[in-house]
Amino acid sequence: ELTATSYLSNRMRQNLASYLINDLGCDWRAGAAWFETHLIDFDVYSNQGNWLYLSGCGTDPRGGRRFNPDKQARDYDPDGSYRALWCR
Repeated sequence: ELTATSYLSNRMRQNLASYLINDLGCDWRAGAAWFETHLIDFDVYSNQGNWLYLSGCGTDPRGGRRFNPDKQARDYDPDGSYRALWCR
């Protein structure tokens, strides 16, 4: 979706960031830089803030955030239409 449209909803930005950081072990800075080059509505403060929050490197004392992809799919794409369109 991001490479095709240059846009992701905030929910998908958080899901993708969580997946890249927690499941694939990517450095948050690489993900933030990738978003910077692809997002049409890129904002340095929102982007860095979200990546820092999700990686646990920000000011939130509770540490990193891990989104459960299965729960997110059940909650936000119960009929699977989003996944059918974008996750091939």
